[in-house]
Amino acid sequence: MELGVVIILLIFGVIFGMISSIAGIGGGVLYMSLMILLFAIPIDEARDTSTFTIVLFSGAAFISYYRQGKVDLNLSLIFAGLALLGSITATIFFILFPIDNYVLKIIIASVVLASGLNMIRKVLTSYNLDKNNNGVPDIEFSFGNHDYKSNLTKGIPLFFLAGFIAYLSGIGGGMVFVPILSILFYIPIHYTTAISVSMIFFIGIYNAAARMVIGEIHYLIGILIGIGAITGSLLGAKVSSKIPKNYLQFGVAAVLIILAIRMYFV
Repeated sequence: MELGVVIILLIFGVIFGMISSIAGIGGGVLYMSLMILLFAIPIDEARDTSTFTIVLFSGAAFISYYRQGKVDLNLSLIFAGLALLGSITATIFFILFPIDNYVLKIIIASVVLASGLNMIRKVLTSYNLDKNNNGVPDIEFSFGNHDYKSNLTKGIPLFFLAGFIAYLSGIGGGMVFVPILSILFYIPIHYTTAISVSMIFFIGIYNAAARMVIGEIHYLIGILIGIGAITGSLLGAKVSSKIPKNYLQFGVAAVLIILAIRMYFV
């Protein structure tokens, strides 16, 4: 591999890692878009490689957030376990019923587009909440005092579906986890993104292991993007509390929508 290509992968990895860590997403749509548009890697191979890269990125981000006290390990494991059931179901389903690459591309592009539109909706909702609260953040949040069990029944099918989609499309699942955690469980956004990253890491271990066995991974590309993403995730985790979430999420949403539209025509 040429030096210029290595540098490009590392740079994009850092950028994507920062965005993913701050926004609480796995970054799979960003990694896949880079591999598909820049390297013309087939969609299924890009998905498998993306899954491998996500584990590298999310592991580093999880450790950083955990040290900051933004992650409740037991809560993350419970939610991740529910999502893992969806990923396991997806593995069995698609072994029995393989999916065509063109159909897979349309599904992934649609997931990316829906994620971008959903993020814009979240930005608008968050902006209205901040406006109603006169911009005062919720600084009294505590995992020990927070009641999440009352809505756990409603969250079970949503987390299961998120895990199913994460395995199918090669994304981490954060674009589904974040709205579930913030809207259904009323967890503040800075904690939501941290928990989302930890869940992505836990289910990502399984998803990556499954892809190693039954998929096709471009390890060198995945490792190079992953090295950059790890660096970016550590930087992102440190500055996450200092960056206005609304601005970042709106920017990410715009990029996702553009990438989705472009992917439809690749």
